[in-house]
Amino acid sequence: MPRLSSLFSPKFTTLLLGASALALVISIILFPDLAFQSSLQGLQLWWKLVFPALLPFLILTEMLRGLGALHALGVLLEPLFRILFRVPGIGGFVMAIAFTAGMPAGAAAIGGMRKDGQLTRDEGERLLAVSHLLSPVILISVVGVGFLHSAPAGLALAVIHYGSALLMALAHRLRAERANEARSVYDTQPGERGFLSRFWHTLEDARSRDGRTFGKLLGDAVSSGVQQLFVIGGYMMMFSVLLQAIPLTGMIDGLTSIVVAVVSDIGQGEAASLLTALMTGIIEPHLGAYAMTQQVGPPGSASSLGYAALSALLAWGGLSTHAQVRSFTAATDLRFVRFLSARLQHGGIAFVLTLLAWRPLLQYFQEGAAVSTWAPIAAWNGGWSLEQNQGWPFISPMMLQFGSVLLVMLVLSVFAAFLFRRGRGRKA
Repeated sequence: MPRLSSLFSPKFTTLLLGASALALVISIILFPDLAFQSSLQGLQLWWKLVFPALLPFLILTEMLRGLGALHALGVLLEPLFRILFRVPGIGGFVMAIAFTAGMPAGAAAIGGMRKDGQLTRDEGERLLAVSHLLSPVILISVVGVGFLHSAPAGLALAVIHYGSALLMALAHRLRAERANEARSVYDTQPGERGFLSRFWHTLEDARSRDGRTFGKLLGDAVSSGVQQLFVIGGYMMMFSVLLQAIPLTGMIDGLTSIVVAVVSDIGQGEAASLLTALMTGIIEPHLGAYAMTQQVGPPGSASSLGYAALSALLAWGGLSTHAQVRSFTAATDLRFVRFLSARLQHGGIAFVLTLLAWRPLLQYFQEGAAVSTWAPIAAWNGGWSLEQNQGWPFISPMMLQFGSVLLVMLVLSVFAAFLFRRGRGRKA
């Protein structure tokens, strides 16, 4: 970790970003037509898939923070998330948004919470690691039904994606800094006031400290959400151009020659296609998922190794989203190197889990009623296309899913608080 920290020092990061910007400018000058078409592809992906998925949740996060509801919700979720992950209850809201809207919505929320002092550095870094997820819409609808023409395959990928993230979160919990985890973020003891009393007290206190009128708050929330989305769109367009420029440098050809020389039973064209798909997935998750699904065979008959590589790329998340996370947390002391380490861990766990559980999970979902559950999206069985499909119709289902996830968390948290209070009473 110390070596990685020195590698990603501010000076090196500045140098790397400067070199990337220079490479981007050179690519645009040398290949203007290609740069234009690539940027349009990134813009299309942003407008049709990312913008509708993130905008409601970015606005909602800012609104709830200003109204004090975000702080109060943390009180209700405190028992569950302190027990499970050793983070404040407000982390439940982050996880609900990350699970519903996908990356980088969690990072946007965590950056604001850390600046407000609602999370310690260690808590913020662990939440940032586990909240960098793809949404069920992407995994099941786009990758599963759209790219692979198989809802069971999408469900299996989703189970592995979220299961590996949970395993990583539990591993990080065991290494949590106990000195910082012992306190509640609200600095209140359970015996000081009742559960609901603390909820109302926190709500009123946070609302009074914010002080903005509802109209002002709404305007700020919309402005902030749109501004964040423009940042995301800019990164997506930039990395789309870089992605198309890489093959022109001869890098893929050089790597292909090495792979063909080392692996005797793979052809030149097959190696080039596979390396291009892997490179695409390393840089951009959505385009990488599409490229990788074109390399693996049908879910029922293909080797698990190709799907393990696909799972690892989905867990990695792509350098494009990593840059977005960096921009949302740049004003905080959250260490980016720890986030990158978590991405490698998530990818490794997802790779191993896919090798072990791909066929059993696929068979289970194929034999069960899972396909009928996702019948409303079966119209995409012809394949996903940015020209024909978009994410706007999914806004209402995603908001319903978000509310359902929060409700389940609240019920479990109340149950956990009841058990804790009951156990404390018996000891007394």
